[in-house]
Order: sequence, then C-alpha cells, then structure tokens
Amino acid sequence: MSVLDAHVHVWRPSALPYPWLASLPALDRDLGPADIDDAGGEITEWVFVEADSAAPREEAEWVAALDWPGLRGIVAKADLRDLRLDEIAATRGVVGVRHLLQDQPITDDLVPGLRAVGESGLTFDACVRRQQLPTLADLLAEAPGTRTVLDHVGKPAVAMGLASAEGREWAAAIRRIAELPHVFVKLSGLPAEGGLGPDFLRVALEAFGPERCMFGGDWPVSGVPGAGVPVRDALDTVRAVVGAEGADRVFGDVARTFYGLTARVDLR
Repeated sequence: MSVLDAHVHVWRPSALPYPWLASLPALDRDLGPADIDDAGGEITEWVFVEADSAAPREEAEWVAALDWPGLRGIVAKADLRDLRLDEIAATRGVVGVRHLLQDQPITDDLVPGLRAVGESGLTFDACVRRQQLPTLADLLAEAPGTRTVLDHVGKPAVAMGLASAEGREWAAAIRRIAELPHVFVKLSGLPAEGGLGPDFLRVALEAFGPERCMFGGDWPVSGVPGAGVPVRDALDTVRAVVGAEGADRVFGDVARTFYGLTARVDLR
C-alpha cells in the first residue's frame, strides 16, 4: 500500500533564514526532497509543513517551485494575530496554515484569525506542547468552522510513560480535544519527544477513531538526522497500532479529505 506522509519538512538555510536551526548543527544544512526518508519507497506522497522560517512567504514559494513529484500540498506559516490570507492564497499548492503555538501564549486574540482560516477554505495545523493542550481545547472550541489537526499527538512526555502524572494529564486533554468534531490528529512526531510511543498512539487512536487520524513521519526532526529514528520505524509502529482495518484511512484517505487533496494530482 502506498503511503501519504502528512507531515514532512524540507528547508534551505543557505538561502532562507531559520534562526532555530543554529542550535541544532545536525539539522542546520540544506535538506530537500531528494534527502527525504521514504521508508524504502513505501511513502510516495507528502504534505509539506512549514519549518518556522523567518521568511514564510519565500519559504512557501520555494517549496512550490521545487522539483518534487510527490508533493501534494503545502501548509504555510501564518500569524493568526496578523493574518495575511491574500499573500497565503497567492502561493500555489497551499492547502492550510500553521501558527507555531508551542511556547507561545494561547489567548483570545487568536480566535478571529483562526475563524478566518476556516472561512477562507484553508485548514489549521495546531502544534503545541502537552502543557498547552487544555488551553488549546478552549481556543479550538471557539472556531468550530475551521478544520484543525493536532500535530504530533500534542507532544506528550513519551519518555516518562503513559502511567506517569504527565502521561495521565496528556491523555485526559487528548480525550477532551477529541470531543471537538472538527479536530483531527497526526500520529507523528513522537521520536522527537522521547520514543516511538505505541501506548500514546493507541490512546489517540481510540479517542479520535481512524476516521480522524493521519500518519506523519515528521522527517527530519523525528527521523535521521534529527531524533535518529528511521521513518520506517515510525511507520511500522503506527501500522501495528492501527491494524489493517484502519490502514487506508490513516495512511492516506484522512489526510486527502482533510486537506482537500483529492483533486490535486501534482503541484507541477
């Protein structure tokens, strides 16, 4: 079965600014489509998610112009407090936006921008740390018309284990967010949080159901050279948790429907 990876990054620090890469020398180099770990050829389609460049429009335009036959959509960087939808819509292949909320205050002034994203027909990727999940739930409840996907299962403390106080708090927050019918989740990013985390994946799958879950490899942050885990390992872990019955949905169908990719054969 061919797999769609709903969360991958490429970047070009030789030409675009990525200040956060300075502290991660293993990742601070140009990484393009030819470098992506495709799990031995099993992954053939990707959704690019912004990589927190200080030049977001230029980043999206660069990705759209790449020779990347498997690219199916672009999630561009946006600021919900200063949303520039005309600029975002002008870039070919943009299907959604992400305001990287991790380590930022989640406040009521985000609501108008979040609602505007949905009104424009775009989707929203929510990336937060586990401590922010309760506040995120309150925010997302205020924008039921905006299809939203929670990146990286809400970044739980995988190394501490599901039975820890941190794990139990995360699970309760995940179940609360799953009660919002317009919110989906990416089974992605756990190696960067301390491991492959099958127990955490299982909680998310049970809370959202396979009809609202999508696979993401989070290469290169959660792969090699980032967390040092081949995408194949993450893929196999998610496959074992999901089982055969939900595989088609989690490994492609949900992402295609969520991002509206069914009509997009190729960006080039």
